[in-house]
Amino acid sequence: MDSPAPDTYPETMSPGFSPLPGSLDCAAILEQLPLALALVDPGNGQFIRSNAAFRQSFGLPTRPYPDWWRQVHASPLLPPDTPCVCSPPPDGSARDDIESDMLGIDGRPRHLRTQARRHGHLLLLCFVDLTDNDSRQDLLRQALAEMEARSVTDPLTGLLTRRRLEEASLSEMHRFRRFGHPISLIIADIDHFKHINDTHGHPVGDQVLVDFAQRLSSECRDLDVLGRYGGEEFIVLLPSTPLAGAITLAGKLRLAVCQQPFAQVGTVTASFGVAECVSEEHWNAWLTRADRALYAAKHAGRNRVEAAPESAFDERSIKHRNRLDRLTWEDGHCVGDPIIDAQHQNLFELANRLLNLVREAGPPAEIHATIRALSDATRRHFRDEEAILATVAYPRHEQHAKAHRVLSAKLDALSGQSAMGTLPTGKLIEFLAYDLVDHHALGADRDFIPWLRRGPRDPAPLDD
Repeated sequence: MDSPAPDTYPETMSPGFSPLPGSLDCAAILEQLPLALALVDPGNGQFIRSNAAFRQSFGLPTRPYPDWWRQVHASPLLPPDTPCVCSPPPDGSARDDIESDMLGIDGRPRHLRTQARRHGHLLLLCFVDLTDNDSRQDLLRQALAEMEARSVTDPLTGLLTRRRLEEASLSEMHRFRRFGHPISLIIADIDHFKHINDTHGHPVGDQVLVDFAQRLSSECRDLDVLGRYGGEEFIVLLPSTPLAGAITLAGKLRLAVCQQPFAQVGTVTASFGVAECVSEEHWNAWLTRADRALYAAKHAGRNRVEAAPESAFDERSIKHRNRLDRLTWEDGHCVGDPIIDAQHQNLFELANRLLNLVREAGPPAEIHATIRALSDATRRHFRDEEAILATVAYPRHEQHAKAHRVLSAKLDALSGQSAMGTLPTGKLIEFLAYDLVDHHALGADRDFIPWLRRGPRDPAPLDD
């Protein structure tokens, strides 16, 4: 094959790849690929072809390949006699991936991976731009967070879904059994909602649901978990709240609904059932008692609050118990690895600092800085924990790493909202209390304790 003159391409070849007999028959595809590609004659180092992505990154090369390689690796910020960042591949040989900083046509350095492969009697160069890899990872984490948010958020009201409500309830029940924090729930059901739909139509009925959700939200605390359980039925999960406190809140919710008319439909009422979780009770049993109380309120005439009588606490004992508004580190939280335990304790401390700032309406800049510190510490912890789990052959290592990615995505999303001044306090507290602490540090992280105890060289236990 005849090679072009050393410093020029024939005009018919300058746009990029053109068909070469016996060489490339997919010129149009190669020209459109986003990867920068070039063909080099290893005999004389001359560039034979380049595609559009290559020319956009480096322009049209006018020097033989070894000279061009040294040129794009010479930084103008360094003295002229400074050696190249990395040596060029051996003449004419194929090389595995080489990562290096290269100067683009705009004079700015880019971090690229270079692959050199034989293609017939030519050398095919492929350049993968890694400069924006962190940005791409951020976009991926944001996409994961968005997918997760859609799966746990009711699209009409913006409240939590039934699945997420049940997950939060199980976490609080675990806290109740382990640390003695009381927990109650309220079931709210709009009275005669079918009549609203039949009379005014489903679009109006949907708006009533949205307005109803907003009225409930306005009376709940940041720590309370509110969701739509199905249809016109809503649940409020009340951490650190005994039966008496839940009954009081249910009364406020009832008044918030009935005292102000709803647009287009007028006065709307709702009935409420309340129940406190008691010892050794499962979720379905607890929910059933609250549902029976709701039925009693409906049967007694609607627009009422009724409560299941069982309670594990009295007001005097409640005053001496810690509340959920502080995440307290205890020796019982340890998993047995000094690195993981020290990092867990640090995350608890950062989470507490953040909760205090939010609770005291601290400066937004300080809140955002603390979120970033928590995000950085969380990412370091996830990286170190995954390395430790790999050494002990934890069989659910990949699933655990996936959970880490989802948590990182959620924290990144909260950080972004904080930077824009739109951080929802309730979602931040929910993330810290349920996702990061209960579900992960005090939940999933305890599953690998048996493998940590056996150490890296011991046989792994059976995975049941």
